[in-house]
Amino acid sequence: MALRERLSALNPGRTLVIDGVARPAIIVRENMEPQFIATQAGVFYIDWGEVQPAESTRPILGIVCEIRYASEGSSETGVDRGRVLAQMDDELVRICAPPHTGMCDYSQSPSVDLGAGVFWTMPELANTPKEGAGLAQGSASPARLERRARLKVYFFVSEVGA
Repeated sequence: MALRERLSALNPGRTLVIDGVARPAIIVRENMEPQFIATQAGVFYIDWGEVQPAESTRPILGIVCEIRYASEGSSETGVDRGRVLAQMDDELVRICAPPHTGMCDYSQSPSVDLGAGVFWTMPELANTPKEGAGLAQGSASPARLERRARLKVYFFVSEVGA
C-alpha cells in the first residue's frame, strides 16, 4: 500500500483500470482474482517469495519480494521502449525510498496503524530473459522489454500478530 500511495503521488498518470476503477499501476498478484493477473506493459507486478529469519539478535523475518514490469514503448513502433522502461526503473527506485513504512492493518476500512514498521532493501534491477520466463508467458511482443527487481522486506516477528 505504501508503494501504491508513493507511485500515485510521483506519477498520477501511471494507472490501470480494474472493474472500471482507475488505481495506481501496482498489482500484488496473490491478492488479485485470476482474470486480473494477466500482465500489461506499464504495470508493476509484485510476487512474494520465501520467508527467512534474518541474521539478527532480534526476532526479524525477511521475505523476498520480486517486482516485474515491462515496456512496449508509447507508440506503435515501440522505438522509445527503452526510455519508458528507464522511466519505470526510476519510478521504482524513487517509490522504494525511504526504505521503510509503518505497518497497518488493511483488512478493515479505514486501515489501522499497528504502531510498528516494515523496512526493505533497495531494489536490485535486472533484465529478464528473452525466452521462457517473461511476464507475458508466450504472448510477449518482440518489442517488449522486461525488467525484474528483487528486494527483501523485513519485519519483527512479534509484530506479525499485532
